[in-house]
Amino acid sequence: MKGIQIVAPRTAKIVDVPIPDIADNEVLVKVKACVTCAHWDMTIYRGVDIFERPGYPKYPIPVGYPGHEMSGEVVKIGSAVTKFAVGDRVASVVTGGEHAMGFYVEYINRPEDTIAKVPDCVSDDAAASLEMARYVASHLSVLDVRGLRTAVVGLGAAGLIAMQELKAMGAAEVLAIDVLDERLALARELGASGTINSRKPEELQQIKDRPLQASVDATGAAPGLQVALDHTRGPVVMYGVVHGDAVISTRHWYSGTYIPKRKQPDAQDTAFVQAIWCRGQLDTEKFLGARLPFEEYGKGIEMLMDKQAVRVLYYPG
Repeated sequence: MKGIQIVAPRTAKIVDVPIPDIADNEVLVKVKACVTCAHWDMTIYRGVDIFERPGYPKYPIPVGYPGHEMSGEVVKIGSAVTKFAVGDRVASVVTGGEHAMGFYVEYINRPEDTIAKVPDCVSDDAAASLEMARYVASHLSVLDVRGLRTAVVGLGAAGLIAMQELKAMGAAEVLAIDVLDERLALARELGASGTINSRKPEELQQIKDRPLQASVDATGAAPGLQVALDHTRGPVVMYGVVHGDAVISTRHWYSGTYIPKRKQPDAQDTAFVQAIWCRGQLDTEKFLGARLPFEEYGKGIEMLMDKQAVRVLYYPG
């Protein structure tokens, strides 16, 4: 079978590897779609480590990695598998890890507790984002946002998902904040209560005059986190790996600003995502900026780096 392998910075090749064997508790999935985790894909492709560890990334990267969000069809099951049958549509809910084969491959073996069934109401393309959607949901589950004025800072895939999930959780307002007008327009299409370009003081004044009661930072950058901290009188959820230094001062303490402890995703988070998909409250397909074959991996990552796409979907072709 074929798979993508990043062998050096900005160099990805199509390689041929054996179809994986499966253990008794595993299924073999024929991959239909695998979406980028934009920050992760871009950093590895550029030769930068997302966790800022010396000596990383180590090339060649394992075949299929960093692909870790996929949907597909079960084509074989192990003898101990009880939850799935051949023909089931499934999506990943847990990454395979950076030392294992990733999901930019034609077939992948997965333990049955690391995948979930895809509802009939969801396309394969949309379903590939299940893992991210449930991780976002787990971060938000520590909040009670019913009736609150909220916002999401950073409108990548995670931010756009968080915005929709906050609405589904009953927030009275969900503002969308970014520095790119194109992302703000997309947020409006997905139902944002209002949008703010944080580089424009006159727009930022909206949350200076009426601070937020809860917010989510999904930028992965200190300046974005700082916007959330400075304009929220309540919990600020941090999603993703933040780079740089933000400041929490006595002023924030007096204002009641705090960062809640996150929890690990579980079956309830998966069920929540599946339910709001089917209620039409979550769209994970609209922000797919391109649908490309494995052979065009580099093209898709360049699109991400040039801000021409929020998320790219790859298929085996």
